[in-house]
Amino acid sequence: FFIFMSNPKSVPDLILKKRSLKDDVVDINLGELSVYNINDLTNNEFNVLIQNFFENDDDNKHYEYNPNITLMYLDIATFCAFAFGCKKYTVHFLGGEESKEDTDKLKKIMVKFFNFLKNIMVQNFDYFCHYLDDDIIYLIGNIIKNSNIIKYVSFPGYFLKDNVLKILRGCMVNHTNLKRLDFGYSRSKMSDICVEYLNDIIKISNIENISGLHDDDYKHFFESLLNNFFCGRNPDLIICAKYINDDTVSKLSDMIKKKGVDYLMKINLSYNGITSKGFSMLVDSLLESKNKNIIEIYMDGNNLDDSCIESLGKLIKKNENMSYIHLGCNYITDKGVDKLSEYIFGNVFIRSIILHGNDAITDASSKTIKHMIKSSSVSSIYLNGTDVSKKNVDEIEELLKIPIEEREIPLVTFEDVKSASKRIKE
Repeated sequence: FFIFMSNPKSVPDLILKKRSLKDDVVDINLGELSVYNINDLTNNEFNVLIQNFFENDDDNKHYEYNPNITLMYLDIATFCAFAFGCKKYTVHFLGGEESKEDTDKLKKIMVKFFNFLKNIMVQNFDYFCHYLDDDIIYLIGNIIKNSNIIKYVSFPGYFLKDNVLKILRGCMVNHTNLKRLDFGYSRSKMSDICVEYLNDIIKISNIENISGLHDDDYKHFFESLLNNFFCGRNPDLIICAKYINDDTVSKLSDMIKKKGVDYLMKINLSYNGITSKGFSMLVDSLLESKNKNIIEIYMDGNNLDDSCIESLGKLIKKNENMSYIHLGCNYITDKGVDKLSEYIFGNVFIRSIILHGNDAITDASSKTIKHMIKSSSVSSIYLNGTDVSKKNVDEIEELLKIPIEEREIPLVTFEDVKSASKRIKE
């Protein structure tokens, strides 16, 4: 432990404590610890003390941690949990009432500590302190700028201000490893200048994902983020709860075709406002770009109806290794389930089909679902939130327990699926 105190009789201003990754509760037990007056320490002395703390930590060497930094303000306490190398640490900034004297003292400690952090490599940085001025922003910017391994940065929503983003823009120029920004949740729309600064940050970096923006603001950055995403050739396309609709999906589809994106393996567009028309556009672009390795597709929480199943079927036919389909919380009916069964029949790859929350699926689909299970490799079907009775759900659950090798799965080509499925049902 090293404790830095401006007054040995008061609550400590700063605590460095060795901590296991598994520790959920921060236990501050002062005991017999070394006490230093932080005001009497030069920056160099401060850095040497912290560096010695890092280098003389053999107890946690068997742990493997992802480096991260977190600075949080809780009531009158601010603490920072971060990792250096393979070791994790907790830093506490504690003060009294929020007077100007305490605020000045907090800033002085933060400046000293951030001046140290900007010289080490960190992977993540989460800042939740209420304290904000240009000096601190510049220091945070330098921590990001100086770490060529940092991937994730999180700020509170009030960082979406013109002066803050202007400073951060200068620190994020040509940052090659930064992938994600999180702003908690912003209740206010961004100013036009703020939008311009944030768009500049995206374009001069490799940021692929931004969270916490006002509902109406994400659309301003959609294409810039997509461009970075596809430049990184990430096989997992994940855009969840970003309020995207068919118009936005049209832009996504155009970019997939323009860039010839043919390497996608996972598509997650959950909890948006996409209709079957938008889904059809997306599927057409995926097929035109020859995506043949899609394994998982998540379209839950959208506005899909039965007409989306035909497009999904096209995707299944061209992606023979697809194993996970999530259509929960949409507007699928018995008609859609019947159509889906035509593409599941004889399929030896699909393992899971999620249909929960589609309340127009009724007992009329039970026979079709049982047929799907008996004639495919499906091992899980989720129907909670539908209108299928408990009796039928229980029977379906029992069928799912039948080992795949004991099922009578017909050998069919994808071209024969539709006609063969009809024949067996007849």
